[in-house]
Amino acid sequence: MVMTFHPDGRIEGFNKLSMPTGTVLQTKQGFAGNKTITNTSSHGDAILCPASVEITPTSASNKILIMFHATFVFGNGNDVGFWLLRNDTPIGNSTQTTENNVCFIQQNTEDYADWRTKSVAFHYLDDAQHTSAHNYTVKAGGIQGVKAGSDRSLPKLANSNNEEFVWGGSIATSGTESNAGNMVIIAQEIKG
Repeated sequence: MVMTFHPDGRIEGFNKLSMPTGTVLQTKQGFAGNKTITNTSSHGDAILCPASVEITPTSASNKILIMFHATFVFGNGNDVGFWLLRNDTPIGNSTQTTENNVCFIQQNTEDYADWRTKSVAFHYLDDAQHTSAHNYTVKAGGIQGVKAGSDRSLPKLANSNNEEFVWGGSIATSGTESNAGNMVIIAQEIKG
């Protein structure tokens, strides 16, 4: 049997259906290394990470493992929420309208300095559900205060956010401190 390996991750010449459960069938990566600074606004949209990844499952019964790591800074030591989105829809998020600022992961940044970057990392195992393209992205922002509107499950910011949010670096510099970072999101299709 002759196998052909393509640059986009496809392999021709074997039957993926005969692979054992848990086999990694394909891996995709999204990367961004440029710093982005966004001024947040009260009840505004959460801030989109510049890194995203797209993967097209080969079977609806498979799983998609998402691995995410990024550096960021958010002003004044506020709590920051991170939402994982599949095709612009939050994953692992409560739809209860009584919940405030429900997010995928929360991080406290109380030792804030505008030149010191923070980092966030998480993994999530998603159901493929169908064989159309899946685009995964992350949004983030301060979550102190009360959100406006009845649909509190969407990635919106709290009412006290008038700060700068920085993906991939810091707001300022301090001597020889590094003010750069990067963002990476990896998607792996795993046979179900």
